[in-house]
Amino acid sequence: MQTTLKRGLALTAGLTLAFGLAACSSTPAAEETPAGDAAAEAPATEGTFAKDENTIVFATLPDHEGADQDAQPIADWIAEITGKTVDFFPATDYTAVVQGLASGQIDVAQISAFTYYQSQAAGAEIEPIGAQITEEGAEPGYYSVAIANPEWDGSTLADFADEPICFVNPTSTSGFAVPMGGLVGAGVEVADENIIAPEGGSHDLNAAKVAEGTECQVGFAQDIDADPLIESGDLVQVERVLAPGAPIVMQAALPQDVKDQLTAEIADSTQESLTDAGIELNDFLKESWFGFGKVDDAYYDLIRDLCTEVADKVEACQA
Repeated sequence: MQTTLKRGLALTAGLTLAFGLAACSSTPAAEETPAGDAAAEAPATEGTFAKDENTIVFATLPDHEGADQDAQPIADWIAEITGKTVDFFPATDYTAVVQGLASGQIDVAQISAFTYYQSQAAGAEIEPIGAQITEEGAEPGYYSVAIANPEWDGSTLADFADEPICFVNPTSTSGFAVPMGGLVGAGVEVADENIIAPEGGSHDLNAAKVAEGTECQVGFAQDIDADPLIESGDLVQVERVLAPGAPIVMQAALPQDVKDQLTAEIADSTQESLTDAGIELNDFLKESWFGFGKVDDAYYDLIRDLCTEVADKVEACQA
């Protein structure tokens, strides 16, 4: 079953709730490239950087093993666009990225829709450049998938009642916030003791836990991690919900010329945008990332509305 987050919110309402910086790796600035030359010739404008004017500090959420390595081509692309060195922010969990954005320790970040909401709630002054597109011709967005062990004897979200449920990190959009909204919309009251959601948890590990069936037989994960196990028969799909696309964001305090460079190249981009810039796509990007669609801050009002409905169930909505 496929549905949209907007429909999930309607269900929720209609049923009255009854859906110290240390860089660990760096990407050197491109030499003698058009983007690099443009950056060098661009007039200086007022603004601030997390580290210095020659460096962009970049973060990605540690939502799966090897997340930094998978995001390396994006870091290389940012270096090509700006003519600056790109340092990875050492993010151990989602909270570290939220705090890094709020404290100005990160210049640019690939985050989730819910992390965008939470970062702003924590005081971060950030702007979305674009939101992730996962396949050609699609709009920004991806799916939160309700999954079950093949041995589970239920068939719907309503059957999740009284079951231990494996969620992803409590600040995950598709692994916690959207699922909780869906459960509330289905009339499921989730007891605290049935919420299995470790800090630093990831989608791939969560999907594997449900497939194993030891801690829980039902749970949630993003489509890229759930679908391979569904196809192999190790999981079954219960439902999927379209969530707002994961944004790539920048600090509002960056110099305007740098923000203009990033927006011009990244918003409404495709895989060809990277290859045309001489950046080689890795397997992760080839399989799960087609580009970034241009969005504005209002695009994430869906998350704000969701948090209004489920704030008592999703602690991170209260941050």
